[in-house]
Amino acid sequence: KKALRVRKDAAQVAKKWKGKDWFVIFSPRMFGEKVIGETPATNPKTLIGRNIEVGISDLSDQQRRDFYRIVLMIERIDSRAAYTRFNGYRALKEHVLGMVRKRAQKVESVIYVKTMDDWKLQVSSVGILNRNTETAVKKKARAFMEKAMRESAEKSGIDDFVKSIISSNLQRGIKKSGSRIYPIRFFEVARIEVKGVPQGK
Repeated sequence: KKALRVRKDAAQVAKKWKGKDWFVIFSPRMFGEKVIGETPATNPKTLIGRNIEVGISDLSDQQRRDFYRIVLMIERIDSRAAYTRFNGYRALKEHVLGMVRKRAQKVESVIYVKTMDDWKLQVSSVGILNRNTETAVKKKARAFMEKAMRESAEKSGIDDFVKSIISSNLQRGIKKSGSRIYPIRFFEVARIEVKGVPQGK
């Protein structure tokens, strides 16, 4: 019975993929156009616009930073190759929630930014202050974080902006400078959603 079930399962898999071609998926140039997977399709046009979520370790040698996920969208097919562009980012909830402590003040923010090369992004971030504090201080901290995020985006192309977040250089800079207002225990970019790309992209 077990052998019969295995043969049936194999037959179903073969039927499922029959008549489909396999396409190799490449990361964007910002991540070195590396092979990140394969996908089958009977019509390559159906792959256009498909999102793929991958870990940082699949795109770089940063094995210890796999609490970040990058969303890539297939935008072009060339023969059996599927090329992608950046289409979002998120930090795992466990990573962010693990930084919240009792009697700490959480400061959340959602803003729209525009990069130097005209990418329009919605950026969600969270800062953790050392302890509960008055509303005025919380507002000042949020305003500083938002201003720093906008300025960083405006001075950077999409590649450099995303890389500064993945490396945590941007987060460390905001944490250090923002602590002049009030000690910041933790600052993280929780999510990026792409709301617009440059014309011709």
